[in-house]
Amino acid sequence: MITCADFMTEIGNYLEGDVASQVRRQLEEHLSHCQTCTVLVDSSRKTLKIVTDTGSFDLPEAVFGSITAQIMDRIKETQR
Repeated sequence: MITCADFMTEIGNYLEGDVASQVRRQLEEHLSHCQTCTVLVDSSRKTLKIVTDTGSFDLPEAVFGSITAQIMDRIKETQR
């Protein structure tokens, strides 16, 4: 059974579609009964859509990757 902490470890990969099918099933099973993680995923998806659709945050890939990693680290820290 995946915990919220486990989910937070994989949320970035999950949102990017970069998880194995078995892991995806486990993450989606967790989402089926965890409102907190469901809200986090929905909010993250909406935020990513807003940011990418506006085009106002075009950053070099190196900068974007670094910022994304920092955000994910901060999210993981708050879930501990």
